[in-house]
Amino acid sequence: MPVVTPSRRLLFWLRISFVGDAVLAAIGGLLVAQGEAIGIALLVFTALRAGIGVVALVLAARALERRDPHDDQPSVLG
Repeated sequence: MPVVTPSRRLLFWLRISFVGDAVLAAIGGLLVAQGEAIGIALLVFTALRAGIGVVALVLAARALERRDPHDDQPSVLG
């Protein structure tokens, strides 16, 4: 079983979020291509989500920089 550290867990959830944004953007693009007006709203929503995700990624990187590099203890999963 791989060791799950706080930084690995954070990166996992950020990756999942960006994959979800990519799926939403693809669906929005398909809707726009079919002439559905809701596709534009979905693309705007996805852009906002991605923007918030980038801000979260920057804040997380700064928070991880401030941590003691030897303080990345494995999490207890049970």
